[in-house]
Amino acid sequence: MHTIDHIGTNGLGAQEHDFELFDMLDMTEQRRRIKEGMEPEVLERLARDVLGVPVLGLVKSLDLAPSTLQRRIKADRHDPNRRLSPAESDRVARVLIILKAAREFFGDQKLAVAWMKRPLVQLNLDRPLDVLDTQPGYDRVKDILLRASAGVTA
Repeated sequence: MHTIDHIGTNGLGAQEHDFELFDMLDMTEQRRRIKEGMEPEVLERLARDVLGVPVLGLVKSLDLAPSTLQRRIKADRHDPNRRLSPAESDRVARVLIILKAAREFFGDQKLAVAWMKRPLVQLNLDRPLDVLDTQPGYDRVKDILLRASAGVTA
């Protein structure tokens, strides 16, 4: 079992390999981390360092409140209200989970990221990144990847 000891101190995303470690956690442990709430910096690192998109763009894609997130980022690190809510953390986790599935399908991080930012016919020309704010959107993107890995095109 892999652990991310600094979740809750420096927060998920504070260390270079946190996203890879999150991917390795079993579903029960991922769920626990989501329910605890992630540190708000996870959005900055995911947007800037992993996806190569503006932070505000990711915040809008996930339908999060920019002013609330800014307030949380600026809050004292010991403030218990600083963390993302479980619902907000779940949206971030959806991106991480789909990114991992896309990386496994394409065999390359850059190709996976490019795919997440490309409009898809199967999503009515929405980008996978832009529909992960809801469970049906997440389910549809996951289904597209599963079908593609099985050789089904539609």
